[in-house]
Amino acid sequence: MTNKLGSVVSLESGGPLMTVGELGKHSDARCSLFVDQAVEREGFALIALQPQDVSKSGLSSGARKVLK
Repeated sequence: MTNKLGSVVSLESGGPLMTVGELGKHSDARCSLFVDQAVEREGFALIALQPQDVSKSGLSSGARKVLK
C-alpha cells in the first residue's frame, strides 16, 4: 500500500474516513478521525487501510466541514 501523509483512508473492514498523519517505520500509520466532534488519533497497520477517493465522498479538496 502506498499511502502518504495527508491521504484519506478507511479500514478495509469499513468505518469512518481518516487522515494519515504519521507513517511509522514498521508498516504502520497513525491516523486522525472525528469521534463525537473530537479528534482522535489511532495507529493501524498499513495493510488494514484502504485509500478513499475524496471526490466520491462529496467533499472537494479544500472543503471543510463546520461542526456546530
